[in-house]
Amino acid sequence: MKLLTLLSFCVILFTACPKVSDQSTNNLGETIMVPINQSIQIGGEKINLLFTNVQEGRCPTGTNCIQAGKAKVSIDFAVGDAVSAITLEAKGLCDDESGKCGSTTNAQGYTIKLIYLYPYPSVENNEKRDYQAKIMITKK
Repeated sequence: MKLLTLLSFCVILFTACPKVSDQSTNNLGETIMVPINQSIQIGGEKINLLFTNVQEGRCPTGTNCIQAGKAKVSIDFAVGDAVSAITLEAKGLCDDESGKCGSTTNAQGYTIKLIYLYPYPSVENNEKRDYQAKIMITKK
């Protein structure tokens, strides 16, 4: 009886656990949302991205600025065991989310493009932001 109870418990326990897949849905040539302080892997490649920091300097919406400003995004870009610290920039007063607002850099045989940095700063929201970088990676 104890064996049957233990066996039933194990079956329930293992069928209730979510399945963990090592397959990533992020691929080269596609836009990827990378939240700050989170690591993202690229499927089929040994690429790992870690969005580490933002230096926000874009002119907030609802204000009049002399300069548009820019934000600097710091990312650790790793291919296998080799890690490159890269910096990308987002233009201020630019709300085009197709890629015109971000810069591009090359590292370890790949091109990394910042498409957009979310959220755009505003006068109403001066508290800490949960930044996300929209990025595209292609092989050179």
